[in-house]
Amino acid sequence: MSDLRDENILFFPGEIGERALRTRLVAGEDAAYRECYQQFAPKLLRMLAGILRNKARAEEVLQETFIAAFRSIASFRGEVSIATWLARIATNRAYNLIRDESRAKRTAPPAEEPSSGWEPQVEGRDLARKVMAILDQMEPPKKLALLLQAQGYTVAEIAEITSEPRGTILARLSRSRAELSLRMAQAGLAASLITASMEDRS
Repeated sequence: MSDLRDENILFFPGEIGERALRTRLVAGEDAAYRECYQQFAPKLLRMLAGILRNKARAEEVLQETFIAAFRSIASFRGEVSIATWLARIATNRAYNLIRDESRAKRTAPPAEEPSSGWEPQVEGRDLARKVMAILDQMEPPKKLALLLQAQGYTVAEIAEITSEPRGTILARLSRSRAELSLRMAQAGLAASLITASMEDRS
């Protein structure tokens, strides 16, 4: 009977469900690992694909993220949500990969950039590609903040993921949206389609 109650706790929203899942993960329960992956992997993959602009690399980093998380789950005390904790691991690994690849590309010939698999909520794949190209021209912290917000993370969650104060993130998002709007306007694109939806999540 107690096993049934433990299984049902997982589906409770909020802090109770978080504690239940964390307890099961620490205990090494296989079902908890599967449920954790199924619950958080899709959103993390979209975020990673937006950062890395390559679905295959995003999938590799996703797998590495969960392996690292499950290995260190005993040290996770629940100061932040599981989703935020996983996103922090994923973004750190993604940017480490970008730095490694940037050093390698300095001596390599340019190659065509594959599709990321991540697209903003705008009409038209061509417009989505153009927006991603503009984001690639922005500073990495600004790009990351916009991508995280586009994936539904709140300002508080982005602050936790990046280990920066909430005020810093608010200011960065404001500057980043303004820069994105300017760059899109210069490119002849309708910036309001994206920046308005992002502002709603601030």
